[in-house]
Amino acid sequence: MNGDTLDNVDPGTAFSLVGVLHLVLAIAAGTHVVLNKQNEAAAFSWLGIIVLAPLVGAVLYWLFGINRIRRRAQAELPDYTISVRESAADQMVDIDTMPEAWQPHMRLGMGVHDTRYVSGNRVEPLINGDQAYPAMIDAINEASHSVYLSSYIFEYDQVGVQFVEALVNAHHRGVAVRVMIDGLGVGYGFSLVRADRVLRRRGVRTARFLSTWSSSGTRFINLRNHRKILSVDGELAFIGGMNIRAGNLLGAAPGEVDNCSTTSGLGNAFQVMGKHRTQDVHFKVQGPVINQINAVFAADWQFAAREKLKPPVWRGGHAGSVFLRALLDGPDDNYQKLQLTLLGAIQIARSRICIVSPYFLPDKTVFSALQLAVLRGVRVDICVPEHNNLLIVGWAMRANRRRLLRIGVHLHESIAPFDHSKLFIVDDYWSMVGSSNWDSRSLELNFEINLECYDSTMNRQLAAIIEGKLAHSREINECSDRHFLLRLRNNFFRLFSPYL
Repeated sequence: MNGDTLDNVDPGTAFSLVGVLHLVLAIAAGTHVVLNKQNEAAAFSWLGIIVLAPLVGAVLYWLFGINRIRRRAQAELPDYTISVRESAADQMVDIDTMPEAWQPHMRLGMGVHDTRYVSGNRVEPLINGDQAYPAMIDAINEASHSVYLSSYIFEYDQVGVQFVEALVNAHHRGVAVRVMIDGLGVGYGFSLVRADRVLRRRGVRTARFLSTWSSSGTRFINLRNHRKILSVDGELAFIGGMNIRAGNLLGAAPGEVDNCSTTSGLGNAFQVMGKHRTQDVHFKVQGPVINQINAVFAADWQFAAREKLKPPVWRGGHAGSVFLRALLDGPDDNYQKLQLTLLGAIQIARSRICIVSPYFLPDKTVFSALQLAVLRGVRVDICVPEHNNLLIVGWAMRANRRRLLRIGVHLHESIAPFDHSKLFIVDDYWSMVGSSNWDSRSLELNFEINLECYDSTMNRQLAAIIEGKLAHSREINECSDRHFLLRLRNNFFRLFSPYL
């Protein structure tokens, strides 16, 4: 009887029900877009997707368009805040005592983000995994109190195994080891073995930040923790854009390889130079800014693992000459603070701007700021990879070549291996390093951490690194993609820049 009833359902009625469902979902999703999307272009894009893709558009918006982080934090962890432990009074910067050229920039920075600048820091660049990984593993091996590690990608390859062994050994020595990996990034790589599962089986506390597939569904699939932090004993930290994977080992000079193999047991890993070889720059940090870095990790860990940490406090006095602070960005209370900082730095520039980024897809406000800088007489150099590891992103970036050249930017494309470095310097005193890229994902969707630095010596160090990259790059003087189909492809994918 029931089968007969279903067979007799009028197809027109079924289509009407689907139409009503689409209308209800479209109205609900569209209302949410209008009330909550601050970016007008993104809002209109989502409205178009919702209306033109029946049912599917509303589902896509539910998955990728809504920021639920703040609401989840408030509901599940009412005290989820990043509370930075203030350093000693003599380490906090009085802006009025800073060099006159720095003061407007610092005041602008404090207006964007209220984390205090601190003095007495040391920041050392580490080139590629060849320099960074041995230093990081040595720090873990020497830890006596705590090891906090946060990474977007932690592959269980030849390098990942070395990190796992060091972390497990530290745990067995009684060190408080905490390891957090992004819920999507943990799935990167070809190994079927997950590093965090190995660590858990061997007794180390781990957590995934917003697991992509879980009992709670896929609500946070588009929001990722892109921060890379290693902090040891409150005395030493590593920060930047480098993940933990063998591809970051490019092969050092023979003396460097010998040194690394004896100090950290990475000798065999140096033989791993696969097709995913990646250049990068990481940073070793000492000084009171470690208190701020630890506070960021502690808040993320509490959110992901429901455990409160009490990180050790920096007690080492002045370690160097760099004035800096940790600058956060994410789809929470720090939303778009990074973009405001970038725009402010571009606006204040008087002589030069140098940007190295693997993914350079900023919005029109950044393009306009760069154009105004060029019109003021500022030299702007931007270095991006010639061949991107993400094809669609690379095509979209190529579509922007003509625009960058038209506004007077000096555009350089680095040759292989793929350059994942993230460097930004202004004039001769200011720089920013960390995990952020110049695209919508970093500026709006990812949780990021950067160091905003004031120091002429550090600026010169970074300038020398950038000059070395430019020397091995090709300056683009005209758009080479003259074929109609290539330009059509590139400009088509450029339309998706807000979502890449």
